[in-house]
Amino acid sequence: MTKAILIDPTEMRKPSVLKAPEIPINQYVADPAAEEARYGRETLVRVYRDMVVIREFETMLDRIKKEGAYQGIEYQHKGPAHLSIGQEASSVGQALALTPDDFIFGS
Repeated sequence: MTKAILIDPTEMRKPSVLKAPEIPINQYVADPAAEEARYGRETLVRVYRDMVVIREFETMLDRIKKEGAYQGIEYQHKGPAHLSIGQEASSVGQALALTPDDFIFGS
């Protein structure tokens, strides 16, 4: 792992131009039959299950934070709760594309 790296400000701040290819926006058209053929019904059911588990877990965290309890179990959480309710599909979809050789780092 790099312990030190020399960065020359005159090189880093030199004027330049970044050219990028076109990026399609809002181009996806849903085709459930094609997605089922691509991933298989079992995988899609697992994807849905994962989204439901994440939603329930975050709902639990929210209730603990707001009410001090979840399903009769009391707990006082004094720290922050950074929830992503409504964004479960992004996490599960990104995880679906991972391979055993990939690395992810949370923040």
